[in-house]
Amino acid sequence: MKFKNPLIFFVTSFFLSILISYNPVYAECPPALKIISSQPSNKSKDADPSAPIIITWDKTTHALSSGEYDYKTILESINIAGGRYGLGALLTTEWGAGGKVEWNGNKQTITPEAQLEPGTQYMVWTYTYTSGMEVCPKLGGEIIFVTSGASPDDNKPVRKFDLSNLYHGNETGSGKIEGEISAINDDFSIITIKENFLKSINVIIHEGIMITRNGNFGSPADVKIGDNVTGEFMGGRLYMLTAKGTP
Repeated sequence: MKFKNPLIFFVTSFFLSILISYNPVYAECPPALKIISSQPSNKSKDADPSAPIIITWDKTTHALSSGEYDYKTILESINIAGGRYGLGALLTTEWGAGGKVEWNGNKQTITPEAQLEPGTQYMVWTYTYTSGMEVCPKLGGEIIFVTSGASPDDNKPVRKFDLSNLYHGNETGSGKIEGEISAINDDFSIITIKENFLKSINVIIHEGIMITRNGNFGSPADVKIGDNVTGEFMGGRLYMLTAKGTP
């Protein structure tokens, strides 16, 4: 896999692990959110690429013993993958970059920074993980759809990948997987792992991930097809990959 300076990987990984580990502490977990409906609907095949994306949630506020919890801020941190966005391109409206979000009650209207492309699969998601005395369930959700029309003839590899197969960890965004690497896709920084207990799953190798082999730090360039690996998830993302055996 593509590789950058190992020192950058180590330092970034160190601070990333601290950042992911830090979450606001609540005396109780806010209840998980549910998507009631969306336009386009989840798994639809003929979405209008020029139309905004509308998601209706079951709630946007909730009363906790410590006060009212407002979900809207976290729901305005939008990720869109697919087409010109590549994979995991971040649109964080709360930071004033990328798309735009408007609210009407519990209905969220998302206008991407550029019109979606025809004949293209997209994943739109927002997840935030909080922890109190124990790890809380994820807050947010995702929809996956294909836009109508003919796909651009640009041979971008993202058009050939099924975004619905990405693995985000368990219901709290944490967990561990073990298995053998069966495929590596450098274009997406994605590996496919033939998991020992689950079906084969695809996971994103985030830049800055910690990778070790026999107790030594490595990089994505150091893993290969056939490696037996253990992957650990926190906050809905793979943050450590341990490869077993010789390089």
